[in-house]
Amino acid sequence: AGVQLSTCCFGVTLTPCLLLFDIEEHGHLTMGQLALNLKTDYSTLSRTVDGLVRKKLVARLRDDSDRRLVWVRLTEDGVSTCQEIHAGNDEYCLEVFEHIPASECAAVMRNFEVLIQAYLDHEASIEESGTLRTSNECNRS
Repeated sequence: AGVQLSTCCFGVTLTPCLLLFDIEEHGHLTMGQLALNLKTDYSTLSRTVDGLVRKKLVARLRDDSDRRLVWVRLTEDGVSTCQEIHAGNDEYCLEVFEHIPASECAAVMRNFEVLIQAYLDHEASIEESGTLRTSNECNRS
């Protein structure tokens, strides 16, 4: 059986899943903030939000003081879905880690720490420079 990469969990595909998690992290965001955070264009984001509104996972709200602003927040169903996705992902990771030999656990955890630090450093460099760098090779310096 192969891994189905198109579905994150609970019938939510990857992009909507990332959108839900971004809103969950910040409480509520404008459509513009979401587009920047997810590095997508406004029309793609709008279609994604439309789908989540239809599923009753998010709600759009017009700003009272500036009607041009549209805020997006999680609904109760959206909060529940995020919790279910997190729990399902946690359970899946635990199941995967059970297959790592005990003698290798420390090395695997150290490699995750290195990977996470590399990711954080990369994100910081993107924010500093404002440009996205890509490479097919690891920096071996």
